[in-house]
Amino acid sequence: MKSKVNEIAISYNGSLKTNLLPKISSSRSAADLAFAQWNKNDIALQETFKIMLLNNANKVKGICEVSKGGITGTLVDVRILFAVVLKSLTTALILLHYAK
Repeated sequence: MKSKVNEIAISYNGSLKTNLLPKISSSRSAADLAFAQWNKNDIALQETFKIMLLNNANKVKGICEVSKGGITGTLVDVRILFAVVLKSLTTALILLHYAK
């Protein structure tokens, strides 16, 4: 009898053209972009962990919230973090954590 296995497909669909994506040139530009995207109503309430996904040219492909916790902490499942990075074909990332 011949063995069978499931086929796994991983895909990423971005709608913005590469030339329109913001470029990260310093820690300040990364922080400015991160805080511009953060929900200001939640930022002082709960700890949040996000990742900023970058391409080879340091252009931001997107920001993904990986974990939202309580007042004193948040747990990050690295399997989810790496799944997002791999699925989006990201070559660099910036870890974003906000704690009150």
